[in-house]
Amino acid sequence: MSRPSFKVHVLGAGIAGLATAIPLARAGHHVTISESKPSISELGAGLQVFPNAMRIIYAWGLEGALRPLANEAEVISVRRYEDGRILGEIPQNPTMEWEFGFPSCQVYRPDLQRILYEAAVEAGVVMEFGQKAVQVDVEAGCVVFANGTTIGDADLIVGADGILSSFRELLPGNAGIKAVSASEFCFRTTVEKAAMLDDPETAALMDSREWMVWCGPGAVVLGYPVNGGSKYNTLISVSHESDASMSHWSEAGDLREARDLVKGFAPAVRKAWDRVGETVKWSLAEVPKVASYTSKSGKFVLLGDAAHAMLPHGGQGAAMALEDAASLAVFVSRATSTSSLGGMMHTWQDFRMPRIEQIRLMSTGNKGWMSLEDGPKQIERDGMWAESTKKWKAELAELGEEGYRAKVRPKAAPGGDMRSQETRQWSYGYDVFEEAEEFFQERARSSSS
Repeated sequence: MSRPSFKVHVLGAGIAGLATAIPLARAGHHVTISESKPSISELGAGLQVFPNAMRIIYAWGLEGALRPLANEAEVISVRRYEDGRILGEIPQNPTMEWEFGFPSCQVYRPDLQRILYEAAVEAGVVMEFGQKAVQVDVEAGCVVFANGTTIGDADLIVGADGILSSFRELLPGNAGIKAVSASEFCFRTTVEKAAMLDDPETAALMDSREWMVWCGPGAVVLGYPVNGGSKYNTLISVSHESDASMSHWSEAGDLREARDLVKGFAPAVRKAWDRVGETVKWSLAEVPKVASYTSKSGKFVLLGDAAHAMLPHGGQGAAMALEDAASLAVFVSRATSTSSLGGMMHTWQDFRMPRIEQIRLMSTGNKGWMSLEDGPKQIERDGMWAESTKKWKAELAELGEEGYRAKVRPKAAPGGDMRSQETRQWSYGYDVFEEAEEFFQERARSSSS
C-alpha cells in the first residue's frame, strides 16, 4: 500500500534535529530544518555512543563515516585519583559487540553532528540557517521567524531546540517545566595530539585503548582520544554548584580554577591539563519528567534534549535522541493520511515515554557514584569494581570469543543499577526498530481481544 508524503519542518539542527530529518527524507517526505545559528555548531566535547545507538548508525549506513573518527576503547579503566592505580575495568570492545551486536564508541560531538548533517543534505533535506522561531502555535502547527517568514502548511513540526527549549512549555501539561540545575559543574576541553606527545605520560594517554576515569573525592576526570586520534578529550566533573551558566557550552572557563581542581590527581592528569589552551565551564542540568511530547492536535512534537535532557551519568543522552529520531520515522510511516498523522504522534509518545523515564532515572541515580568521598562507601565501591573485573575476565578466559558470543543473555529489564546484567541488556541491547514493531503488534493484539 502506498503511503502519503508529508511535509515536515524541524526546528533545530543539533543531533536530535538532524537525526530526525534523515530517515524521514529518505522515506520520501519533504523535510526542512530551520536553525537559529548561522551554521552547524562546532562546539562540544566527547560523547558516548553505546550499542543501542550504534545499531541506528549502522541501520542508516553511517558507520563507515563514524567509526574511523571514533575511539573504540577496549575497557573503561577506573582509577584511583592520586596515583592512577586501576580499581577496576569495565569491558567495552570487542566484548560489547559480541554481547549486544554493535560496538561502543566515544565520539567528538562536532564529528557526529557533521556526519548527520552531510547525510541529511544528501537525503534532500532543505537547510535554513539564521532562522530563529519567535512565535509558535503548536496546535495549528504555525511558526513565525524573526525575519518575518512563517510556516503554516507543514503536516508536522518537530521541536528539537535542546535543553533550554522555548517550545517545551507550550505543550499540554508542561507549563512551568524548565531545565533544573543538578548541583554539579564541568570543565571540558580537547588537547591537540602534538601537545600530548611531548611527554611520555601524556603520550601514553593519547595512545591508550582505554577510556580512563580517575575517581576522586568530589571530582572525577574523564579522558580518551577523539577525532580520529587527533585530539584528547578530557573533562572534570565536580559534585557541587558553581556560578557557571546552565548547559551553555561556549562559556569560557578559568584554567587556573580547572587546574586547581586536579592538583591532587595523578601526574598524567595534571600534565594533560597543563597542556590545555582553553576550557569551557558549564553547570549540569536535567529536564524533569514532562507531561507531553506532543501537542493535542499532534501537529507538533518535541524530542531529544528539548523533551528529556538528562544527566550524563548514564552516557545515554545522544542515544535517546537517536532512538527518538529512528522511532519517530517508524511511526510516521504508519500514518495513512494527514488526518491520521496527529494520532500516530500520540501513539509515538506512548511508546517513547516509559523508556525515556527509566533511562533518565537511572542516569540521575548514578550521580555521585564516581566521586564519593574517601571512606567506607568508597572502599565498598572500589571492592565492587575489583570483584566485577575479576569475574568478567575469568568468564572471558573460560569461554573465549565463540563461547562469549553464544552465552545465554539475561532477560532485559530496567532498573536503578546500570551495572546489573539485566539492565545492561535492556539499555545497550535495545533494538528500537524491533521494539517499535512489537509495540504495534501488542496494540493490535490488545484491540482484538
